[in-house]
Amino acid sequence: MTPRRNCLFSPPPPPRYVPTVTLSQLELKVGECAIAPSVTVRNLGVIFDPHLTMSDYVSSLCKSVNFHLRNLRRIRRFIDQSTCAHAVRSLILSRLDYCNSLLAGISKSDVQRLQSLQNRAARLIYQVDRYTPSSPLLRELHWLPVQQRIHFKVLLHVYNSFYHLSPVYLQDLIAKYNPGRRNLRSGNDNTRLAIPSTRRSAGDRSFAVIGPRLWNALPSHIRAAPNVQCFKKLLKTHLFPIE
Repeated sequence: MTPRRNCLFSPPPPPRYVPTVTLSQLELKVGECAIAPSVTVRNLGVIFDPHLTMSDYVSSLCKSVNFHLRNLRRIRRFIDQSTCAHAVRSLILSRLDYCNSLLAGISKSDVQRLQSLQNRAARLIYQVDRYTPSSPLLRELHWLPVQQRIHFKVLLHVYNSFYHLSPVYLQDLIAKYNPGRRNLRSGNDNTRLAIPSTRRSAGDRSFAVIGPRLWNALPSHIRAAPNVQCFKKLLKTHLFPIE
C-alpha cells in the first residue's frame, strides 16, 4: 500500500514577522506513534519547500549538476568537442530543463546559480578558462540562457493549452481576454489571454498568472503560429539574446 502524503504550503511571512509556532514544532500523533513534519517534500524528483521558493530544489540541482561537471572535466581531454557537447546536453541541460517551468518567478540569485552552471558547461565544451565571457559561447552553441529556458517551457505549455493540445486541467487555468464593451485595439486580437489579479507576490508565480502575462508579451504572429514546431522555432528566435 502506497503511503499518502499531505502537503501544506504558505506564502513567505512578511518582514520582521516572528511566528509563534514553526513547522518543525508541530507534531501529529496517531495512537502512540508520533509523526514529525518534514520541511521539504519530493515529488517526481522535484523538492518543494513550505513557501514554494524552490531554493531547496535549486540547491539539490546544483549539487547534481556539479557532480556531473566534475566527472566530465576529468575525461574532457580524452573526447572531442562534439562528443563533449552531446554529453553536456544529456547530463547537464536535461537536468536544467527538467520541470523548469516550476522555477518561473524564482529569485534572481537562484537563477544566477543555475546560470553559472550552464556557463561552466559551455566553457568545458570549448576548453576555455573561467574568465572567458560565456555569452559568446552560449550563442555559438545556440543555447538559451536559464531564464529564457524557463520562459520557453512556460510559453510552450500556454500554447498547448490555448490550442487544446494539453490536458484539460491546464486548459482550465487560462481564459481568453474579453474586453467587454470597451472598444480597445486589443479587443481585435483573439489570441490574448486574461491575467487574473492576485493579492500576494506568490500568486504571481502561478501558471494561471505568469503564463498569460508572458503570452501577451509575445508578438501576435508568434501566438498565432500554425503548429507546435513553428511556434518553438519562432519563440526561440524571439527569446534569444541579441547582445
